[in-house]
Amino acid sequence: MNALDALRRMVANYPGGRAALAARLNKSDEVLRKELSGVSPSHKMGLSDAEEIASMCREAGSAEAHALGTVFSFNAGMLALPEAQPGAEKCLSKSAAIAVRECADVLMATTMAKADNNVSDNDKRVVQREIAEAVAALLAVQQSLDAEHAADNARSGR
Repeated sequence: MNALDALRRMVANYPGGRAALAARLNKSDEVLRKELSGVSPSHKMGLSDAEEIASMCREAGSAEAHALGTVFSFNAGMLALPEAQPGAEKCLSKSAAIAVRECADVLMATTMAKADNNVSDNDKRVVQREIAEAVAALLAVQQSLDAEHAADNARSGR
């Protein structure tokens, strides 16, 4: 997937679709359509507009809101991590158990990727996604630890 593919997926999943985003960007639906097509010599998607679309999709909580960031991070050799959710598990024991499960998913994905002695591009993407989820779960353990530590200190007057 390239950046335009990611943007098209993001736009398609935005509430109200392309027309709603075009209005928020102060563009006509037709102009945004041409920019997203990638084939019009006179209509090009600018980086600031792409960033604005990503921000609006994230704000709306739409599916695929992360797609553009994922493309950029993969192309830069980086791993995009999902943001910790505000309603995430607060219990340290439970968040640790979730992290262990996510780490097991990394092991399973890695084992499956090597099953045919050939790690394909798709295998690599699957393993990287599982790694990102495991790292996010470990970050949630850190948040749970911080929360329980603060609560314990508050109770003991420290």
